[in-house]
Amino acid sequence: MSKKERRVSKKYAKRYFNTVGLFLVLYTLFVLILPYFFHTYLQIQESSILNDNILYFGIYFIILTLGTFIPFFMMRLYFKVDRKKFNRNVSATFGDLFIQTIVCFTICLGLTYVSNIIFSRLGLEAKLLASIGLSYTESFLKEPLYVFMLLIVTPILEEYAFRGVLLNTLGKFGKSFGLYASALFFALAHMYFSEMIPAFAMAVILGKISYRYRSIKPTILIHILFNLLIYIMCIIPQGVTQYMAYVITAIFILSIYLILSGRYEQIRIQRTRSNRTTNIMFYSSFGIILALLLMIFGSILFLFNI
Repeated sequence: MSKKERRVSKKYAKRYFNTVGLFLVLYTLFVLILPYFFHTYLQIQESSILNDNILYFGIYFIILTLGTFIPFFMMRLYFKVDRKKFNRNVSATFGDLFIQTIVCFTICLGLTYVSNIIFSRLGLEAKLLASIGLSYTESFLKEPLYVFMLLIVTPILEEYAFRGVLLNTLGKFGKSFGLYASALFFALAHMYFSEMIPAFAMAVILGKISYRYRSIKPTILIHILFNLLIYIMCIIPQGVTQYMAYVITAIFILSIYLILSGRYEQIRIQRTRSNRTTNIMFYSSFGIILALLLMIFGSILFLFNI
């Protein structure tokens, strides 16, 4: 490649990444920042909406759905990401997906436990299960609309946005680069610092599965099963919690068996030599920097616990 061609390709990549960043900024403003200020405004006005859970979660449902779908749909159209890249029919059996879910659950639960210990000691609030863009309290788990969003709506939206559109948009510059860059934004979108490490690991696992099957259908199912397992852990009666240690231990042992026996097939993504240069251009792009700063700003806001 000539020097002129290299300059053109670098300019193209910069422009490409800046545009990606602007779509991510739009998503961050609507889904991560807007709910905070909306909730703060309702508190200042002492609005009755705060006492009407159906209306409150209904408004959040609209913000989450439109705020996620519109920016990423625009991103898909702008970069001409073919739906066939992430919407193919797959031949995976439920057993295969269940094995992936168990191993994913074990890894993320272990990281969640470690992350919660670390951030609790730093004086930061630790959360186990929270929906993107919304402050979490245990009382929410009794609200049907919140549970519906958590178990069904959120997995579908997140998989469409991060494994469907963003992963394939950035994957044009290398599968490994697209995998880890999209995982970073997925992690930052979870707002609570204690959730970011397990969210990153989950994004990497689901991204590999999406690459393997060229579809987000398996990852949607795995994401739903994962959230369901966490949800069950959170709602079990107080008297049963003492037995959860045995259940979790059994899941860990099962995961180790699945890995050692070869039933769990690890998916490997080959790195390319251009990844380092691509990373430098990506993370030095104005749009990407702005999106990252806004996400970090949103996480700092959530430290004040809406």
